[in-house]
Amino acid sequence: MNVKVIYILSGYLSILIGLAAALCIFRIQYVYYGIGLAILGFFVSGINIFLNMKYYYEQEKYPKGYLGMFLSSLPVVFVMLVIFKFKPK
Repeated sequence: MNVKVIYILSGYLSILIGLAAALCIFRIQYVYYGIGLAILGFFVSGINIFLNMKYYYEQEKYPKGYLGMFLSSLPVVFVMLVIFKFKPK
């Protein structure tokens, strides 16, 4: 595959996976799936950000991988907040 196709595909895929991971925090039984999707989203976002830095830095100021990384981090932050808020004293 062409590098440009992988770059574009990983950008939109990272947003899609990040959105699915962020939607998983609304129901507590889906948080495990959200964490799994977050790990996958971090990986795909990292690929997109790396390809932007290596090949397409001049063309696009902010790659879509940054938004995907942010959305993928929401379930992890949610779980950390729940753990620290309900920690026994």
